[in-house]
Amino acid sequence: MVLMALFTTFITTPLVTAIYKPARKSDAIYKHRTIERKDSTTQLRILACFHSSRNIPSLINLIEASRGTKRQESLCVYAMHLMEMSERPSTILLVHKARKNGMPFWNKTLRSGSDKVVVAFEAFERLSRVSVRPMTAISDLSDIHKDICASAERKRAAILILPFHKHQRFDGGLETTGPELRNVNRKVLENAPCSVGILVDRGLGGATHVSASYLSSSVTVLFFGGRDDREALSYGARMTEHPGIRLTVLRFCASEHAPIGEITAIDMNTDSLSERMSSDDRFIDEFRKKTQNDKAILYEERVVTSKEDTMSAIRAFSRSNIFLVGRSPEGPAALFLVTERAECPELGPVGSLLTSPSFPISASVLVVQQYNGSSNITEETCLPSISEGT
Repeated sequence: MVLMALFTTFITTPLVTAIYKPARKSDAIYKHRTIERKDSTTQLRILACFHSSRNIPSLINLIEASRGTKRQESLCVYAMHLMEMSERPSTILLVHKARKNGMPFWNKTLRSGSDKVVVAFEAFERLSRVSVRPMTAISDLSDIHKDICASAERKRAAILILPFHKHQRFDGGLETTGPELRNVNRKVLENAPCSVGILVDRGLGGATHVSASYLSSSVTVLFFGGRDDREALSYGARMTEHPGIRLTVLRFCASEHAPIGEITAIDMNTDSLSERMSSDDRFIDEFRKKTQNDKAILYEERVVTSKEDTMSAIRAFSRSNIFLVGRSPEGPAALFLVTERAECPELGPVGSLLTSPSFPISASVLVVQQYNGSSNITEETCLPSISEGT
């Protein structure tokens, strides 16, 4: 017994060191916290959250459009079902079980067919090459943002997609699901360890999953400038790997001397001669060089002098299936949209315009905020700023 006690004492430390990987080592390999990166061939990890089965069809169609077909295992998706903790004892037991090892709760007992959520993602995984791992987070809505951020950190996600707190009615308008869900999105934007996208669902792809052979979607990126717009365009560039995706990049420029509403077609084969370019100019120039031979990508620049010009340019692409926009656009052209306080600051000025009842579009909107290592959900950051070189 004494020898066994000594053996157990001395063997415990090396065994624990070999089995348990410290958190600081896992953080060191968490390199890709954004979609914008130097090596675009690396795997893209997405943590997609949803509240109910209403969000599943559009979420699966968004994943289908994001997976591409050129690379094997280029996309890994973690689908997290957000459930509010009630006062029933069964739910409390599930929460305790989920918190024993600090991992999200995996409800394996519901995979027999009663859980439509798990069945939907399992069926999509079999039909595609995407690794989809369903998860369930059961917590109080005041603290569920901690589970979301912790899961994104643990899974090393590059972007975290959240559902908007409003859903579409039968007449096409948006109806508030719950004010507490809006607070969840705001807290996640504050503490997220990666980029965040808020999906305003307006029936993306219909009510059912569209297979790869039948997928045909039009994606429009509204580019004003700034890190958030670059992140949105990076996501759009990923989508173009799918043969059924047509991407339109509309860049807005402000000029007092240019004619109103003038559209300038860009020659994709020309190289910029300027040596001093801003971050946006360098990003756009690199994007044009990579996609100059891709016929599924259309790039245009529109010179605007007022909010009406900007809205008119956006209306020309109202038949798009989804708009990708940045939450905090920068540059002089974005200032035309900041005329009054937005109803939903978490969407930014462009996202608020696209979801406004007075704006006649029926496309879904994905508002993207790029990770920059600091929380920026204050109302001041929702206003665009003028950066040098734009």
